[in-house]
Amino acid sequence: EIPVFREILRKEGASLFENGTIVESGTIRIGTSPFRSAAMMPAIARHFQSIYPGMHLIIDEMETAGLIEGCEHGDFDFCLTIRPADDRLFAWESITEEELILAVPASYPSLEATAVPGRKYRALDAEQLNGLPFVTITQSQIMQKALDSLCRDHQLHIRTAVVVKSLEAQIAMVQAGVGVALVPTGIECFCSDRDVQFYSFRQPLPRREVVALWRKDRYLSRPAQDLIHGIKKINW
Repeated sequence: EIPVFREILRKEGASLFENGTIVESGTIRIGTSPFRSAAMMPAIARHFQSIYPGMHLIIDEMETAGLIEGCEHGDFDFCLTIRPADDRLFAWESITEEELILAVPASYPSLEATAVPGRKYRALDAEQLNGLPFVTITQSQIMQKALDSLCRDHQLHIRTAVVVKSLEAQIAMVQAGVGVALVPTGIECFCSDRDVQFYSFRQPLPRREVVALWRKDRYLSRPAQDLIHGIKKINW
């Protein structure tokens, strides 16, 4: 029972008195991808500091498979990731949805696109992807599987210009004019609209649900609960 009590105390943070005021101390460990660490965590960390100034965050960065495995093992208080297909082990709170969009070098000719309700950008027909050079990502990753599905569903034939390992490298290649890429919304923070054009799709592509995820049988501290509640309120 003592180790369990110690774990709860570590999760909750010790209550210290400072000038008669209770101040929380301790840490919250969050797992997330390198992409979301750069795109989402600055706003999350700023919010956390405003509500728990005596505590701090520890961010563990890894790809989706590692996050799910780490969550299964209880390595984090919670993780920010795409909702897994099999979520029976987990509790989760929906944070936001990511639309799949096309990133195109600004040096490329503009593609034919029109406004479509519910899309973030002017939308093009997927057939326009035929023959375009693509900056792709390694086969095991979710975004590459999404591109493969798009090509299969619409009988597209694309040309691979280069294969990279991360979304950050992918958008850097687009900025350099190497090729186009299928990316999630949120990637815009890594580039300037002077370098990259973004397009939505007329076709209803699947959206990615980003969730705060933790094991159902793991203790979720009050500061972690408060942080998740705050994350949901941020305008993503």
